Amino acid sequence: MTTLIERAADLLFPAGEQRTRNVKFFCGGEDNISAVELAEQIVRAESQIRAGSARLVESIDR
Repeated sequence: MTTLIERAADLLFPAGEQRTRNVKFFCGGEDNISAVELAEQIVRAESQIRAGSARLVESIDR
């Protein structure tokens, strides 16, 4: 069975591709986030992108 962390890694680093997905996560000022918590965010973001409910942010300086 694939762990959540392995699933997230597969989403960011697809097998057979030589590029990495360009995704940025902002943890809301929380300095200590676990690998599992980050993996949950990655999997959730990918699900939102596939469902068309994600919002593209091109600049965080606005």
